Amino acid sequence: MFSIGFDHLKQLMVDSLPDCGLVLLDTEGKVLSWNEGAKGLLGYEEADAVGQPFARIVPPEALDPAGAPPALAKARRHGRHEEICQRTRSDGTGLELREIVIPLRDPQHNLVAFGLMMQSLAAHGPSSSTRAAHATPHPSRRKARVLVVDDEDIVRAVTSNMLDDLGYEVFEAASGAEALDILSRDESIDLLFADVIMPGMGGRELAEKAQAMRPDLKLVFASGYFPHALREKGNLAPGTDVLVKPYRRRDLARVMSRVLAQDVPELEESSWPHAPVTPSRDYAGAGHAWL
Repeated sequence: MFSIGFDHLKQLMVDSLPDCGLVLLDTEGKVLSWNEGAKGLLGYEEADAVGQPFARIVPPEALDPAGAPPALAKARRHGRHEEICQRTRSDGTGLELREIVIPLRDPQHNLVAFGLMMQSLAAHGPSSSTRAAHATPHPSRRKARVLVVDDEDIVRAVTSNMLDDLGYEVFEAASGAEALDILSRDESIDLLFADVIMPGMGGRELAEKAQAMRPDLKLVFASGYFPHALREKGNLAPGTDVLVKPYRRRDLARVMSRVLAQDVPELEESSWPHAPVTPSRDYAGAGHAWL
């Protein structure tokens, strides 16, 4: 069908994103690859960037005591890290970016590299102060921290995006074991949001082990089955909060608000699109076969 291979097509796509920096870093934080978007954002040529520590373009006040960007350590611990940050261009000027860091692992789950995506905020959407006012659930509180656990990558990403839109700080895990590992190292997570039916450790077993470690941890489950069927099969304890897939962002906001007992801005009816919504942003579970 194609005269060139898919790997080459993927590389063409990466190289053809002028306003999106896509960078590969080794496990020590040195640059392995540098696309045209990264060059456009930060001003460094590929030949100047590859082989250099990424810390070179991070303002000194944002580095950890070891001189490395803290985003790498956070991504390694939590499976993903996203932040609004300041970076320094090659000409010395500052730039505000949205940055996402993802640890890349081999089949044996060994860390082999980091993937980094950067987008300038100057040309996208409202100012940072406006975004912060919209995103923070309550001005007198820090953002509630939510750990999303689902073995389906797409579902996990959709849920995380919806929670992020609602103003929560989100962490991700692809299995119960990974979630317990994160919880054992981060006591600041407020709520566990888990799929009920997952390979290996299911949602109920995960919740019991998690609350044995953290009795104050709050729980919300999601499933394609109705709650009464799950309780009859023993997959859920009585009184558990469950969202039935597919659910809308508005439904998610109400459950999270109730369980965390904090004010979350309601989405006004007028803000909902009249045309069919895009599943990846407004619905979790649409278009998938749920187990």
